[in-house]
Amino acid sequence: MKIFIIALFLFVTLLTQNSFSQWSNVSSGLGNKQVYSFTNNSTNLFAGTFNYGLYTSTDNGMSWTQAGIGLNNRVVFSLTVFGNYLFAGTDIGIWRTSNNGAYWTLIGINNNTIYSMASNQTRVFAGLHSSGVFYSSGGSNWFISSLNVINIKSIAANGNFILAGAGGNAGVHLSSNNGNNWTATSLNNKSVYSLALNGNHAYAGTGGGVYYSRDSGYTWTRSSLNNDLVYSLAVSGSVVYAGTELNGVFISTDNGLNWSPLNDGLPDGITIYSLYLYNNYVYAGASLNGVYSRPVFEPTVTLNQKICIQGFYNPDTDVMVSDIVSVYLRNAASPYEVIDFASAVVDTSGNGSFEFTNAVNGLDYYIQLEHRNSLETWSNTPQQFSGNTLNYDFTIDAAQAFGNNMSLVNASPVRFAIYSGDVNQDAVIDLTDVLQTYNDANSFITGYSVTDLTGDNLTDLADVLLAYNNSVGFVEVVRP
Repeated sequence: MKIFIIALFLFVTLLTQNSFSQWSNVSSGLGNKQVYSFTNNSTNLFAGTFNYGLYTSTDNGMSWTQAGIGLNNRVVFSLTVFGNYLFAGTDIGIWRTSNNGAYWTLIGINNNTIYSMASNQTRVFAGLHSSGVFYSSGGSNWFISSLNVINIKSIAANGNFILAGAGGNAGVHLSSNNGNNWTATSLNNKSVYSLALNGNHAYAGTGGGVYYSRDSGYTWTRSSLNNDLVYSLAVSGSVVYAGTELNGVFISTDNGLNWSPLNDGLPDGITIYSLYLYNNYVYAGASLNGVYSRPVFEPTVTLNQKICIQGFYNPDTDVMVSDIVSVYLRNAASPYEVIDFASAVVDTSGNGSFEFTNAVNGLDYYIQLEHRNSLETWSNTPQQFSGNTLNYDFTIDAAQAFGNNMSLVNASPVRFAIYSGDVNQDAVIDLTDVLQTYNDANSFITGYSVTDLTGDNLTDLADVLLAYNNSVGFVEVVRP
């Protein structure tokens, strides 16, 4: 059994190490060009450069070719896709193509610098250096919005919610009706170089770090990343990336609250002008050597859990035989789909830590326990992770299990345990389990066996009696 547990830990360690791979330079064909912007369509990833126009990749950035007759010598500050069109905001106006960037047409707002672009289902938005925000329903005709602010360095769109970030310490302005009307937000004294929206979570990159909002951008709070100029932002769930001037990339795994550097594989002193998520990778447009990429970070949430296994627990010593336990996190609503799964070794005190990558903070999950010869047991009510952590103790009361479906194995200290004896894992402890345990006992089975209900590496009369007593009690799984 010890060999098995050690092997499990080595496997988990390798998985953990592999999940933290470093940045890799992916600039073949692009060279040492500064990359200011990214976007994609169904087949291509596009990168907008400083003075060298547009480059495109069809292999997730591993190789690049110059694209865009008409854009070859332009500064491409911003890119966005709207319908079948790709738009580029440049140093001389807005360009558009419908053929994967091969041929471009200058279509509007000529002789203006277009720092930022974004789009939703009905409009394309452009932020100008010398004017405010313009919008179009397709690119042929452009209309200036009512926002009376110039030097729009960043735009983010989520449905009819539009955020515009301005230079000159003009802060963030918000429109809740698709750019028709605008209001100033509480972030009104900073130059805002980048914006990101994810549901009602908003993020602003300023000359003094990152600010976050929990109400779609109306009110803002300064984060712990507060001393860097932040040129770029990208968000995936609770994970936020920030590209800074001279200090590379920072990452937050708690919706922008706390930050740490994420620079393994990046040169020292690098500036990140643009960040972009594509095909499970995050791409960084840099001041040196073009583009870097790494797998999207999958944050873990941890369930710290205490359980007792009936047959493995010794009430005289209050110690349990250590073993592997599995946990399923299930949707709180019928039909209770499995959201995530983890296995961990539970120690002699019944404590185990289970790490999940699909579960998130603030949502309800039932905890479902499984063990090699114990009865499946569910938490009494759905539980939530907060701050990437959930603590749950099954041992303190029968009411911790759904249907009070546990056994009191010690009165002082109080310990409740999941039932032992479901050898064939059919959700009931019955004669079939008793017979299987009895047959193994007659055969003197030893080692890590499902019929070893007491965890002593021997199937004997004690295991048979435990299975029999629980079968007489008609013990079976109780689920929501």
